[in-house]
Amino acid sequence: MATPLTRLPAARLVVAALFFIAACEAGPVQPVGRRPGGLLEGGGAPVTSSLQGTWQRTLVFFDDFGFMHSSETTWSFDAGGAATRTIVTTNHTLGAADTSLTIARWRLDGSSVVIEFTAPSPGTITLEVRVQGATLFLAGQEYERIS
Repeated sequence: MATPLTRLPAARLVVAALFFIAACEAGPVQPVGRRPGGLLEGGGAPVTSSLQGTWQRTLVFFDDFGFMHSSETTWSFDAGGAATRTIVTTNHTLGAADTSLTIARWRLDGSSVVIEFTAPSPGTITLEVRVQGATLFLAGQEYERIS
């Protein structure tokens, strides 16, 4: 006869599978790889307009204790050179979440985008960038256009 303690792992597995299925509907989930293609494809539009918009990537994973987590990163690039990066990390098992917002400026430099962070801490990063249809490849990671 199953005791409550022996049923717990099975219940946890069912809940984790449901979360995983729901997360798969939200866009790319790690691991992802590089795909061949040009730098920026804008369908005849100026190169910078291909990058403009809001892009999102969601990672779902389990920690060493079997707790389910997700990390959702959203980049927004506007026509005036402003950018924001929002990261929402969630522990689905415990029901806890945290949000981080970073404000920046962006510009293209060849096949890279230079992002100069202004708040909360200044700094600059240069990342390889490519847009293919509704997918942004930023430093080899896939993001889906959401607006």
